[in-house]
Amino acid sequence: MKHILHALFLSVTVVLTIAQNIPRNDAQTNTLGRSAETCGDPTDALPFYRTILAPASLPTRYFYSADISVLTTTFQEGGTLQAVASLLFTTQEESTVPMFRLNGADGEILYTANTTELETALLNGFTLASVDPETYVYPTQICGSVPFYHLHNAAKKVNFYTISTAEMQVFIGNGFSTVGIAGYVLPVGCTECE
Repeated sequence: MKHILHALFLSVTVVLTIAQNIPRNDAQTNTLGRSAETCGDPTDALPFYRTILAPASLPTRYFYSADISVLTTTFQEGGTLQAVASLLFTTQEESTVPMFRLNGADGEILYTANTTELETALLNGFTLASVDPETYVYPTQICGSVPFYHLHNAAKKVNFYTISTAEMQVFIGNGFSTVGIAGYVLPVGCTECE
């Protein structure tokens, strides 16, 4: 219950911060300064929470979700909320692509919007957490989005994702290597497309 309240408080804080920064829309301005032809509506973006899973027999795992019911189950199983990793969409928006969560037989958790990486992971024994994507991201850096960096520790079979280059450097210093960019997401506080 403590973790659920913490997640709800964090969600309310993020939503209020975003709401505070939403520019006023009038007849002379385009919808929140974005191009309806290219950008998803940033006010539809939800927090993408990073939780820590520490199973007894495995290394620490990082689990990400925007779904409160999924997070509730994670907390009941001993997961701990770490941060809001970014904002992203839980429904298809303009110019977004699905990002899938895959589970490895050894407990590895992988997130990808890249169809080649998805196919390779499935061939290597990963399974989709859900047939339907849970989240959507931009495939390129548009609409005020930022890179969602993917790092991997091959020895421990642990994946980590972040928008912070400083956090990325810390993980590289702790044995992780850069895989690439998993997709492009919105930073916390993003209220309009650029």
